[in-house]
Amino acid sequence: MRVLSQLRTSKQLGWRNCAAVFAHRVALRAGLYEHQLPLMPCPIPELLNGQPQPAPLSSDFWPVTSRKQCLAVADALLSGTATWFSHESYAVGSPPDWFLDPASSQRFQDGAQHWSRCRPFFGADIKRCWELSRWGWAPLLIRAWRLSGDQRYRDGFNSWCQSWCQVNPVNGGSNWLCGQEASIRLLHALQAWQLADAPAQLPDSSSQRAAFAAAHLQRIAATERYAQAQDNNHWTSESAALFIGGSWLAASAGPHAAAGRRWAAEGRRALERSVARLLMADGSFAQHSLTYHRLLLDTLAQVELWRRWLNLPPFSKRFQECCLAASHWFAALVDPCSGDGPNLGSNDGACVYQLHSQPYRDFRPTLQLSSLLFSGQPALAPGPWDEPLHWLALISSSAEGFGALSPQATAASLLVPQPPQAIELFAHGGYGLLRPTSTSWALLRLPVYRFRPAHSDPLHLDLWHQGVNLLRDGGSYAYNAEAADLAYFPGIASHNSVQFDGTEPMPRLGRFLWGDWLQLEVPPQKESGKAAPSITAAYRCPHGRHQRRVQVDSSGLRWTITDHCSAFRDRLVLRWRLCPSNWQLSTKDASAELCSLHAKIRMECNQPFQRLELVEGWESLFYAHKISLPVLELEVAAVPSPVLITTHIALPA
Repeated sequence: MRVLSQLRTSKQLGWRNCAAVFAHRVALRAGLYEHQLPLMPCPIPELLNGQPQPAPLSSDFWPVTSRKQCLAVADALLSGTATWFSHESYAVGSPPDWFLDPASSQRFQDGAQHWSRCRPFFGADIKRCWELSRWGWAPLLIRAWRLSGDQRYRDGFNSWCQSWCQVNPVNGGSNWLCGQEASIRLLHALQAWQLADAPAQLPDSSSQRAAFAAAHLQRIAATERYAQAQDNNHWTSESAALFIGGSWLAASAGPHAAAGRRWAAEGRRALERSVARLLMADGSFAQHSLTYHRLLLDTLAQVELWRRWLNLPPFSKRFQECCLAASHWFAALVDPCSGDGPNLGSNDGACVYQLHSQPYRDFRPTLQLSSLLFSGQPALAPGPWDEPLHWLALISSSAEGFGALSPQATAASLLVPQPPQAIELFAHGGYGLLRPTSTSWALLRLPVYRFRPAHSDPLHLDLWHQGVNLLRDGGSYAYNAEAADLAYFPGIASHNSVQFDGTEPMPRLGRFLWGDWLQLEVPPQKESGKAAPSITAAYRCPHGRHQRRVQVDSSGLRWTITDHCSAFRDRLVLRWRLCPSNWQLSTKDASAELCSLHAKIRMECNQPFQRLELVEGWESLFYAHKISLPVLELEVAAVPSPVLITTHIALPA
């Protein structure tokens, strides 16, 4: 059975992609990359000197908290304290030890060994090595320099750049292992130089900067086909780096200009192909994840910005339509009250190319920037999420803000939010949205797996009210964790759905691979009546059939979820993963009531409860960080007739 599942899944992945992955592994073992990409000293970019260009807003207009937070993080870096994955800080020195994991005190393979000989899943989590080597600190220190005029930040930037290049020879060690990591590092370096060289729109292409970029582009280009085979953000990130870095080199007229033109052409072709394949007509991305969708939009924003700065031809109409659709999808899934959003799918802590000081789980800066670039209009009223627009000169540098942005639209018209759609289906990607009001909404995850699913989450339900994620997804925690965590977080038990017979609805074939991808029985049904709009969907797996109907009244305060389950052999477990609160549970016969300040939940079943209790579950809102939360589990034994469970949720006004 497992062999058959592997064959079916290989077909779904694509035979050409599987062949490319196989060829990459052969090249690794045969030492071909060592011959193609030899070790060599890493070029050290020229040191910054002189005085900075002032920040784009005077201190009278700059948000006080944004300035303070930027300088506080920069001061911490210079004092030797760095932050991993936006939430955990360690004293590591300034500059840091680039190969030390401070959480485990383990060391990663340094630059003495070729990257092709590194083994990323042996020992500590390789992402802990990569985090600081992404150079996210580079634009941060330049922002602090321009905000304060303090030369300490410039000197710190120079010191960290020199240190990294001295101990990370080109193609040596863990930090050259991944093409996407090299791409992110290069784009952060270019972003920092662009900020530092203001008011010039393009950073100076000095010889060492150009050599640094060329070394990275050569590494990225060598495994471009492998990145393409991943059908995920690796392909888009690496294509973007080739296009941006290559185009910048091509414009320099230096010794790397010819190679730059070649890399730029490769990057443009790859961007057109990757966006056409990985972005669906409704804006859904191949990776079912809000954080990875943010990474995609931030990457595409960099592409569009550099295209404009370099005065290059536009991408195709289809490419532009895909970018606009992706921005619309993102806007639909960002909670308007909090700026947070569903903890869908994989979350590796990526928060790149950021020119703001908003929290990691505030998605509004990306929403505002992508909307402005791809639709020509901001999605939100002015706020601290506008900081990138000032740095990028996309907004008036006066207090007038958006008023000067679009001569065709008045400032007032830009600030009026569009009325929410009661029902919105993103059927290509597998998402159903019910949004009766702007403060109360739900997401139903539809099992439409065209691309490799990271999580087993069929018919998972996320419920939001007044900025609180009442019913929530568990997240993904970490990619190199204990076996129990690797099984729990991506599995069905980490989602608000039904589990049959204690098994997963799809077989697990590997660390990042599920087999026999589920599909809907029929297209989702929606009823958009004003009184009680609803969405109904169903799927069948080898262990049972699950149909779920989600209905809400026009006020958004009364929700009804009906689960119709059949064809299972032993038992089913329905889970509601709740926001932390003082929940009180009471039961009577085949009904139960659960109450807290956030909601009153009543459950009914046409069969006796075999078990109904609040248990401890886990969620991960940040990479490598988990906390406990209450989970209501309802268990029903198999009976000849279908099991019908109805959940009524009453929310406070």
